Amino acid sequence: MKLNSIIVKKFGGTSVGSIERIEAVAERMIKDIQAGQKIVVVASAMSGETNRLVALGNQIDPNYRGLAYDMLVASGEQVSIALLAIAFEKRGYRAKPLLAYQLGIETDNLYSKARIHKIKTEVIENLLRENVIPVVAGFQGVDENMNITTLGRGGSDTTAVALAAALGAPDCEIYTDVPKVFTADPRLVPKAKEVDKLSFEEMMEMASLGSKVLHIRSVEIGAKHNVRIHVRSTFETREGTWIVPEGEIMENPVVSSVTHDPNTVVIKLNPVPAGTDFLAELFEKLAARGVSIDIITQSQSEHGQRLAFSVTVEDLPLTNKVLDEVLFSQKVERITMDKMAKISVIGVGMRNHPGVAARFFQVLAQQGIPVHLVTTSEIKISAVIDSDRMKDAANALHSVFDLDSGSN
Repeated sequence: MKLNSIIVKKFGGTSVGSIERIEAVAERMIKDIQAGQKIVVVASAMSGETNRLVALGNQIDPNYRGLAYDMLVASGEQVSIALLAIAFEKRGYRAKPLLAYQLGIETDNLYSKARIHKIKTEVIENLLRENVIPVVAGFQGVDENMNITTLGRGGSDTTAVALAAALGAPDCEIYTDVPKVFTADPRLVPKAKEVDKLSFEEMMEMASLGSKVLHIRSVEIGAKHNVRIHVRSTFETREGTWIVPEGEIMENPVVSSVTHDPNTVVIKLNPVPAGTDFLAELFEKLAARGVSIDIITQSQSEHGQRLAFSVTVEDLPLTNKVLDEVLFSQKVERITMDKMAKISVIGVGMRNHPGVAARFFQVLAQQGIPVHLVTTSEIKISAVIDSDRMKDAANALHSVFDLDSGSN
């Protein structure tokens, strides 16, 4: 079998959100098979199902994120892949639904945020040789003890791209409810426009900074294994947005997108013990719990060392647990600022164009928007601001960097 003839196709929750939509996905995939494609389907849980399962668990213990949590939330995908397989069989095409343990998606045991170590491809390759459609549960894996693990919200994207990489497939199609990636969230920025191509690096920054289009680890795997990602609509047949190596994009705009993340929390500690030992212990323990720290600032004052950092709203309970352990018996003021949002501009063209930071902060100053934390890289500038000013900031930045629809 020519591996480059295989295409992995992932369908998100809205794409399989009802029986009618599942039937429509089966119809569309059969047309691709009839056109000569060897397809592997990856599916998320039906829309709203994972939220329902998480809410059930939270009613018992909102802070629990262990083995039983992953078993609970992984069950949604079992339903969707079974229904999709039935839809294929109904149309005369053999299909087999596969959970992670049946396929061999091996992960670590960091529950609710597991990372894939290895994917066995023999089962899928044998099914494809027998003209059976593999329908794979996204979002889940198993650890070395065969316990069910999950990859984090949006993790079905990562399942699909990792599977494409393991199979040696050059492309992976991610089907969703939007036709393309936009320069900003059109629900927040009405003048946002569609983008034909983005580099892996730009998409990674977008995913890490609030864009919900792709799971960040899926883009990391695509970049590492050179799997081009095609983000396209389940409900339209036209081309979507390609996520590709930077060299495939002829000319990069200075700024390609404005992203926002309303799920940002800033924690301020003052004073913390002097030196780096405390910082090392704190961030090591947060990392061990799977908490990703976004922005960190540290400064000295006459009262001692001050520390501020940001995490997601989802990670706040775990963060507070770690802080309770590390700060036990110490007199440290802890301030939690939970009505925060992160606003960012991203573009590989920023590398060669000075003055982007000046324009970024001029816009926020003109809008009278206070900045609480700042971080930058070669291709992005981010600021944490009050969440009630997020829309003002996003629209103003989108306009000043010539991203509005109708602008050149």
